[in-house]
Amino acid sequence: MTQLSDIRTEVLETAGLASDDSRFPSATLNRIINRALRSVSAEHDWPWNQVQATVNTVASTATSNLPSNTCKIIRLAIDNDDLIPLSAREGATYSQDTGQPRAYWVEQDKINWAPVPDGVYAVNAIYSKYEDALSGDSDTPNLPTRYTDWLVNTALVQVSQRIRDNDLYTMADRERRAWSRRAADEVRRVAATARPKVRNGWGRV
Repeated sequence: MTQLSDIRTEVLETAGLASDDSRFPSATLNRIINRALRSVSAEHDWPWNQVQATVNTVASTATSNLPSNTCKIIRLAIDNDDLIPLSAREGATYSQDTGQPRAYWVEQDKINWAPVPDGVYAVNAIYSKYEDALSGDSDTPNLPTRYTDWLVNTALVQVSQRIRDNDLYTMADRERRAWSRRAADEVRRVAATARPKVRNGWGRV
């Protein structure tokens, strides 16, 4: 895995800047790289940011906390049966019902169950999480090593704007966009296409 110190070096060398350039101390480069990492992460529900965990319901309790650092719920299932995602308005229709959850909706940091659980259910959760900020020299992103150039060029867009280098900006932005398309195409090729199971009364018509 590519470490933060290596990413900083790549950014400086690609930009033709000295390692001791006073405009880009390590702390500044770290902030630039972390902004670039957040930008890359926000483009798609990338599989390398996906996590699997178990969320346990509580009897007669309508909500459970989202797992920490959750960006987006991808799938919730009980015994391999997918729960149906609802809007808050749709979910309110079932707020007085109790039983095994068949659907859910998310509000702020809570998962709302429909119907309200009548016991403890182990819910298999697959969700996207935010990238943790890189701070130590040996820290590594979730982003696979093969996409390091994507992260470097995304960071270089910011660097080029700071030093007002139009040629560097044009090159970095072109490469950033190309890597983004390449990654999205790769994910589409390998992604499994599974349609959630829909139970009568819980799916949308």
